[in-house]
Amino acid sequence: MLKNLTNQQKINYVRILAILPVLVMMVYAPKLWVTTKIFPVIPLFDWLPIPTAPFDYFLAGFFFVIQIIYIFQNKRWQGWLVVLLYVFLALVDQNRLQPYFYQSFLTIFAIVIFPKNAGAKKVLYAVILIFFATYFWSGIQKVNEAFYVQWLSALNKHFSCVETVNTALICLPQRFLELFTYAVPWLEALMGILLLFNKTRKFGVISIIIMHGTITFLLFYLGYGYNVVPWNIQNIISVFIIFWTLKTTKGFDFFLQFFNKQKLVVLVFTMVLPLANNLTGFYDNLLSFHFFTADLNYYNVFLNEELEEALPEHIQNFYRYKNGKAYIQMNEWAQYDNKVLFYPEERIIKYMDAYLRSFAKNPNEEGLTELVNYNKVIIE
Repeated sequence: MLKNLTNQQKINYVRILAILPVLVMMVYAPKLWVTTKIFPVIPLFDWLPIPTAPFDYFLAGFFFVIQIIYIFQNKRWQGWLVVLLYVFLALVDQNRLQPYFYQSFLTIFAIVIFPKNAGAKKVLYAVILIFFATYFWSGIQKVNEAFYVQWLSALNKHFSCVETVNTALICLPQRFLELFTYAVPWLEALMGILLLFNKTRKFGVISIIIMHGTITFLLFYLGYGYNVVPWNIQNIISVFIIFWTLKTTKGFDFFLQFFNKQKLVVLVFTMVLPLANNLTGFYDNLLSFHFFTADLNYYNVFLNEELEEALPEHIQNFYRYKNGKAYIQMNEWAQYDNKVLFYPEERIIKYMDAYLRSFAKNPNEEGLTELVNYNKVIIE
C-alpha cells in the first residue's frame, strides 16, 4: 500500500505524521503548553502578552483541538492557524522550541506556504528539503570536541568491557568504538546525501530506519528520553513513505527544480540559516539542527549562601550540592514541569539568572550566582 502512493498522498500522510507526535507530546507534557506552573515561562520579547489561567488552558486546549481538526479536514487555513499558534506559543515560552516540534511545524509550514492548486510534486520537493536538512545538518553540527568526548564516554559505558565495573550490553573493541565515534557525524550527514540520488536512496532510507530504530530501542532499554520516541517513529515512517519509491531525474532536483519564492523561503530555513549558525553562530542551535550534538549551552547555576536561603521552597526542592555549595541543574528543573530539556541559548540562561537573582535583597550584587556550562566542563 505505502509503495504505490501518489505525491499528493505522500504529502497528506507526512502532514498527519507531523501532527500526531505533537499531540502525543501535548498529552505527555501538558504543562509545557500552559503558563501556570513552577518553571517560569521565558518569552522572546518582554512586551509579549503572556496568557494566564484560565486563558492559557483555553489556548492550549484550542491548539490541541485545531490540530485534530486539521488532520481530518485538511483545510489550508487550518494549517496556517496551527503554524501561527505554534509560533505565538513558542514566542511566549521559548522552551517550546524543541527540535521535534520545530521539525513538525516546519513541515506543515512547507505545505501550507504553497497555494492549494500548486502541483503536488512541487510541494513534496519542498518538504523533502526538511528531511535532507535534518540528517545532513545534524551530522555536520556533531563535528565538535564535546560530541566526541560525550559519545565515546557513552559507548564505553554500554559497549566496552575495559572498565573494572562492567555494565556493557555487549563487548566491542576499544579501537572500533573510537573510530565509530569520529565517524558518526559523517555517517549521519551521509544519510541525508544518500536520499538525493536514485541509486543510493533506498540505502539511505534503510540506514535512517536502522538509526531511529536503534535509538528507540536504547531509549526504552535505558529508561529515559521517552519524549523523543514519537519523533523517531515519525521519521521512520515519513522517510519510508517519501523516499522508498521516489524517482528523480537529477540528484539536485530537490533544490533546483520548481524554484520559486515559496521554495526560497524553505531553503532559508533548511540551508541558509543552519549554514550561518555553523559558520558564525547566528540563529538558534536547535533550530539549526543541532540534534544531540553535545555542544549546547546547558547550565548548572551555583548559588551563594544568601541566595540559597532566599529562594522560594519550590525552587529549593531542586538544590544539589557540590563541595558544600548549592546549585540548580537547569535541565532537571525544566523537566519537572515541562518534561523537556531547558532551551539551550545564552539569552535563556541570562533570563533565568536574572529571575533567580530577583529574590535577593540586592539583585545586582556580584557573586550571587555562578553560571557553569555543563558541556564545556566535560571537555575541559
